[in-house]
Formats: sequence, structure tokens, C-alpha cells
Amino acid sequence: MRNRLMWIATLLGAVTISTIGLVGSQATAQAPATPAGWILGDDADEKKNPLTADAPTLATGKAVYKDKCAGCHGPAGLGDGPDADPEARADMDLTNPKRAGRNPDGVVYYKVLNGRRRPKMPAFKGELTEQQIWSVVTYAQSLRKK
Repeated sequence: MRNRLMWIATLLGAVTISTIGLVGSQATAQAPATPAGWILGDDADEKKNPLTADAPTLATGKAVYKDKCAGCHGPAGLGDGPDADPEARADMDLTNPKRAGRNPDGVVYYKVLNGRRRPKMPAFKGELTEQQIWSVVTYAQSLRKK
């Protein structure tokens, strides 16, 4: 009887540890952090912007950008805003065409949504609507030099 109780206790412990491991790995799979600290959705590379880059969308995006983004990214997106991290200016420059391949619309959407710690980028998921995020993505992408 004692051996059976020990076997049951061991089995329950293993099940508990396995369950905790599965829960932890599921949380990681849903919101993986990239080496640069970004939390991107699994669909980031394929996620499509539902908005078109027309005048009303760009105007809305520009207003959101001016209010929420220009302090760090600067008025023209060069990474030279008054609140910018001087050590991360190259990362904060939205106009660099060489970064286009790493920053399609879906990736930028998640960067605005979730932010990161270092270099600092606030998360706007609690402040901006999905429509506002997509409009600022549209505007920010328009700043990129061709």
C-alpha cells in the first residue's frame, strides 16, 4: 500500500510539472519575444493592413503620430525627437529603406501594439484603437525613403 501511495504521489508530481511546463510554453508560443525584445504575433509577417494609404487615413495617422510617436521618433521620423534614446537613434529612424524587409505592416502593427523595454517603445494597446494603430502604421510607413 505504501509503495502504491508513493507511486501515485510521484505520478501526480510529474503530471503537475508537465502541466506547468505546457502552460508556460503555450504562453510563450502565443507571444514570442524576438531577440530585439519585440513581442510579435505569429502572423506578424503576413498580417495585412486593412486601410489604404489615402488622404484621410494618412491625416489620421499623422495626428496619432504627432501625439504619440513624434516625441521619440521626431517630426520627420528620423529618431531625433526630444525624448529619443540617443544610443538607439538608428533603431528609431523610421525613414531607413533598408529596414523595410524587417518591418512589413504587420510587424509594425505589433511593435506599436506591444512596445518593448529597451530601447524603450511604449505599448499602445491600452491607449489606441486598432483603427488608430493601423492609421499610424500607414503614416509611419509613408515616411520611409524610397
